[in-house]
Amino acid sequence: MSPSRPLLKIALTVLALCALFASSANADLARQARADANASAFRAAKVNIPVRDPGPPPGAEVLNYKFGPMRIQPGQNLINVDLQKERPGVDGYIVGFRPGLVYAQNGKSPSVKIVHLHHAVWLVGDDLTHLKPTFAAGEEKTYFNAPPGFGWRYTTKQTWVLNHMIHDLTAQPQNVYLTYTLYFIPDTAPEAANITPIDTQWMDVQGVKPYPVFNAIKGKGTKTRAGTSEFTYPDQAPNAYKADGIVRNKWVVDHDGTLVSTAGHLHPGGLFTDLTLSRDGVTKRIFRSRADYFEPAGSVSWDVAMSATAPDWKVNVKKGDVLSVNATYDTSRASWYEVMGIMVVGITKNPVPGGVDPFDPSTGTLDQSDYLTHGRLKENIDNGVRKPNPGLRNPIRLRTGPFKDRIVIRNFIYSQGDLSYPGKAGLPPAVRQGHSLTFVNEDAPLTERFHTITACRAPCNLTGGIGYPLANGAGFDSGELGYGPTISTLLYGGGDQTEPITAVIDQPADKSKCKGVPGLVGVIANGCVGTQVYKTPKNLKPGTYSYFCRIHPFMRGAFRVVKSKAKA
Repeated sequence: MSPSRPLLKIALTVLALCALFASSANADLARQARADANASAFRAAKVNIPVRDPGPPPGAEVLNYKFGPMRIQPGQNLINVDLQKERPGVDGYIVGFRPGLVYAQNGKSPSVKIVHLHHAVWLVGDDLTHLKPTFAAGEEKTYFNAPPGFGWRYTTKQTWVLNHMIHDLTAQPQNVYLTYTLYFIPDTAPEAANITPIDTQWMDVQGVKPYPVFNAIKGKGTKTRAGTSEFTYPDQAPNAYKADGIVRNKWVVDHDGTLVSTAGHLHPGGLFTDLTLSRDGVTKRIFRSRADYFEPAGSVSWDVAMSATAPDWKVNVKKGDVLSVNATYDTSRASWYEVMGIMVVGITKNPVPGGVDPFDPSTGTLDQSDYLTHGRLKENIDNGVRKPNPGLRNPIRLRTGPFKDRIVIRNFIYSQGDLSYPGKAGLPPAVRQGHSLTFVNEDAPLTERFHTITACRAPCNLTGGIGYPLANGAGFDSGELGYGPTISTLLYGGGDQTEPITAVIDQPADKSKCKGVPGLVGVIANGCVGTQVYKTPKNLKPGTYSYFCRIHPFMRGAFRVVKSKAKA
């Protein structure tokens, strides 16, 4: 997760070896000490937001549904789309929504270190041409709670489509169900007569893209008084929307109404999302959804819950107002790749009593108190991380391996310099200064089994999970190597653009590379993107460079850049 590898003989003399390593031995040991100290020096973020889980309101039925079973292939990290058939058999109102992921064989929730729910989005509409994202789940599994007296209208004539991405972090297949519990008030219940319908307004820093992600790079952003760095997207990303010119984090309100609920979604490293409202050149923040990390190491794992609005949060908006969202990440300790910033907002069709206009003080003061929708989730606890791992070697202390210009990834193994390899095959390959080392992902199928080459601070050989390794090394990252499909935006939100529905690099590829894409996505695909090749930067200084796969963090490797005059 190992077949033997042919090796070149090391032609350096004993004297040259001594010269090469003696000068760096003390520095390497010192770096090892700093790395070990850093690994044990993480501190928890102090937020401690109260939990508010109201449970089903009067008149509500508790309906349990599931989708699957799904066979998640070893290392799988793809997006798929399916029609969702399990739902209520009568009309009514959905007033609560609780997502989950369980093993098919026993109904227990798997550890996020094994398989996790990257995302699931339920798109709802009267037909396939009018679908809108309505309910959603990320790995933190935030609950949807409509305020008392409000609910999402449901009819049996609706079409439900599920966009899901289940991520297998291991080299073994997993069988799982995607679950969702609805608090449902049928039209036949007396309480239904007093429900005010709400719709979902999806606010996303990358708009309604099939895979709406961005990167928060280590050290970018604003230095805080505490000495940390915080990066806010898109505010501190000047080229955030340069590619197509579409400002994706804003929505021009198209009718007078009242916002009645919201909560944010972030990835590890995320601190908060902000929802703002602008009118006549004035902008007001109307809610901040904060990440409350139970994780002792702080903002590095999925051991977190996001905060949501209080039941009396009501914001009156007018047609022409501009609603915006941004997301803030802690970039002090690591880079965070392919992260998200989303806020799911409930809005009424007309203004309702009790709403506050943030631009009119006479309407009252907006209650911006926030609450977690659930407490700590056992399956999200990142146990056993950052411990000594006898199965991984320390590349700093290893002698240099053969000169290599190409490393192949196959069966979750790097062909040279894999830290799990014993003997010569596990030695870090040598790369001349000023040259690149080429990595090629040959881990079939390339439409499912993606890998990254992501720099981590050497030696990068402790036990892994979600919160370790971190992307805190020399700053290089390959993106996800593999191939995935594109689809037309006509299918999910208007316009006639082509967007990737995949996590791989957005680089045009021959359609034949996506021939093996499974499910409905393979049917609706109109193109293919991706690459299986990555070249390391040529400007790396002499030294040992550790890396890992962000998709499968048990995969670790290292290479060594040597001075250009070093002899083979």
